[in-house]
Amino acid sequence: MKLKTLGLSIALFVPMFAASQAFAMDVDTYLSVAEQTVKKVKKGKVKDVDTLIAQQEELIRLGIEGALKFAEESPENRKMMHLLVLNSERMKTMSLEDIEKAWHGGEYMKSHGIDINEMAHTDAAMNFYDAIVHPATALIALSEYKSKKDPELLSQVENELTEVMMHVEHLKPEGEVKRKK
Repeated sequence: MKLKTLGLSIALFVPMFAASQAFAMDVDTYLSVAEQTVKKVKKGKVKDVDTLIAQQEELIRLGIEGALKFAEESPENRKMMHLLVLNSERMKTMSLEDIEKAWHGGEYMKSHGIDINEMAHTDAAMNFYDAIVHPATALIALSEYKSKKDPELLSQVENELTEVMMHVEHLKPEGEVKRKK
């Protein structure tokens, strides 16, 4: 009889634990790709911009995967995650000014009844949000750098990715070692 109770307890506990970890994204890969880009842009001159743009695409892809998993496990954030994912392609075609206003400033989400300015930056929803918006902004800056060669655009890429790495750190499962800053 005790064995049956133990089996039932395990059967109930394991899916709950798995579900609580299901929205975790590949944080280590995300951080590694972001750090690679930061190292290259810190040099002040980039020869292979297309490689760095591809890295931003990879960061966005990882962010989307995490946001979709998070949406499955967090019904209260589902609308926000779906709006974010559905607009991720469009973000990459915006100007730096427009993405700043619509996404960093929260205007797009606010027009859909979600005020990101009321959320803490440590909320998982905001961390997934940032995991997509910041590399999209970096991608736009790199695309502009490709034609303008303005080193200020590389500084913006560095700032976007340095900030998002801090946010993504919050998505590491409990007990995992945080990266050295």
